[in-house]
Amino acid sequence: MKRKKSLLFACFSFGTVLGVYAQPDLTNAIQSDVIIGGGTIGNTGLAVAPTMDVHAAVFDDGTNYTISWLQGPMGVLLDIDGNTGIDPDVAYHANEDFVLVAYENAGTIFVDEYKFIPSPFDYVLISTTTITNSGSATYPNIDINSSGNGVLSWEDGGDVYVCSFTVGAFTPDPPVQINPGTQPDVILLDDNVNVALTYIDPSNGELIIETLDYAPLASGTYSPTNIYNSLPNTWYEYPRIAGSRNECCGVSNSDYTVVTQDYNGTADVVYGFFAHGSLSITNGPVTINPDFLGCPNLDPRPSVTYDRDRIHIAWSQDYQANCSVINQTNPNLEDDAIKATFLPHGGMTGLGYEELNFNQSSFAGISKSSIASRYDGFLPVTTMTNFNLGVVYNDPVTVMWKKTGTFLPNFMDETIGSERGDNFSLVSSPVNQTIEVMSASDNAATFQLMDYAGRIVELKTISSDGNMYMIDISHLSGGMYFLNCSSASGDEVLRVLQVTE
Repeated sequence: MKRKKSLLFACFSFGTVLGVYAQPDLTNAIQSDVIIGGGTIGNTGLAVAPTMDVHAAVFDDGTNYTISWLQGPMGVLLDIDGNTGIDPDVAYHANEDFVLVAYENAGTIFVDEYKFIPSPFDYVLISTTTITNSGSATYPNIDINSSGNGVLSWEDGGDVYVCSFTVGAFTPDPPVQINPGTQPDVILLDDNVNVALTYIDPSNGELIIETLDYAPLASGTYSPTNIYNSLPNTWYEYPRIAGSRNECCGVSNSDYTVVTQDYNGTADVVYGFFAHGSLSITNGPVTINPDFLGCPNLDPRPSVTYDRDRIHIAWSQDYQANCSVINQTNPNLEDDAIKATFLPHGGMTGLGYEELNFNQSSFAGISKSSIASRYDGFLPVTTMTNFNLGVVYNDPVTVMWKKTGTFLPNFMDETIGSERGDNFSLVSSPVNQTIEVMSASDNAATFQLMDYAGRIVELKTISSDGNMYMIDISHLSGGMYFLNCSSASGDEVLRVLQVTE
């Protein structure tokens, strides 16, 4: 007897897709929250080991920071460390041997370096480096790209500072004073040439996004290459930035996204600014939470990460008193930690909004969410096995973590409708033994089916019935597959995550 198969779909397009929310309903979280800490939380951070299923989650309780190494769908605690200090941020080195935590203690910025000892599994604190001891420095953020180079930003006396560094052993370059600004965040792009920096103008709340030349920065020189400014309705706050890692899937290694919040007089709006195929912002401001603008959310604190050709943005949201135009299955009248997914150019995908928290509590104005995904480190991008996303968020007294991956693919109910690219899309009607693919044309198409390791399972040319193709999958075992679709209309890759029952 053939096994029944249920398929969950998402589309990876190599072309430009004008994404819209096909169904903006909020889908409920189905994973239980893994509680990793508690107390009065000042900040959270998350980094995912490039090729291991290990997440480094950091948070502080107002006095000390904690770093927890978690593995597997249920978050097996592998190791725990920490130090005296607050406002931590964390980054993994590409080879996974080193983890860096930047934090503040009494107005001094420090970086702790942890080295991985594989047997027994342990991360050992090997150094603590003082970056600046002015007594007024705050708001550190740290980043390491997939080549292992890094940058660090902080605020001191109303000015933004940045320094580059190398790891193993951690060695910072001279600090560089940038401009007057607050709440900076910084990344080193994977091109190893450019640094992308964001901060707030302290005179008017304007959002500043800059790119800097990395080589002069390493020698202590401020050398901007692009500067983008956006005036707020009231005052931008808490900008966060993320860049693509390992060029693939129609995303360049110089792509990056900035998210921030701004009170529009009625509610806090979450905005995104997208740089795609250019060092300058190509789309922004894009409203990330348009269906919640009737809700009096208090402090969404958005965060952002890249997962190949998808950009995930998480924030906290007030969802009480039917203030939203969206629907929710079994709605609760409390606050949520929410995620939405975007395409590299800033268009919304058809995945809708995803509730992250399983436990119900008060998140708006309290949660400091962090979101991160795995990348492939030094490995060349030959397969698309990077499917490992994590989030950290907190309610008033509890810090929670959860992840997705190949064997636990979703945070939420799988009620995803079909998502359409330029030329092909998967149709998510109930499927037992076949994949249904819809095309923008009725041309004959070639389909190359690959497994999770990039091995070709089969290659066939199919004539369409109108603009619909039927592909037999009854012989497949469970796992992740990718369907490379090619016709006269264009080429696209569809990710097919198959779950056997």
